[in-house]
Amino acid sequence: MTSHDTDPARSFTTLSLHVGADWATVCHLYPHRPPILSVTVGPTSFTLAPADGDTVTADHLQFARTLLDAVNTYLVDCERITRATQNDEPPAENAA
Repeated sequence: MTSHDTDPARSFTTLSLHVGADWATVCHLYPHRPPILSVTVGPTSFTLAPADGDTVTADHLQFARTLLDAVNTYLVDCERITRATQNDEPPAENAA
């Protein structure tokens, strides 16, 4: 995050998805334009794509890499909690 992210005058949106069994994710690939990542959770859907729809910039690549790292961290911690639950051990808080 950059310093402007804490500017109280900036607009913002908060989206919280509580994932149940009714979800779907797909990455739409096209031969001559950037991909579009779609996520659907219940009645809510969102897509991720470059801002102008046509150009992948260095900023977009950095965002995608950072998103991948965050999703991987989420996955690893979900797996840790699942393993602990299967072994009847309470999961350690913030073990990652």
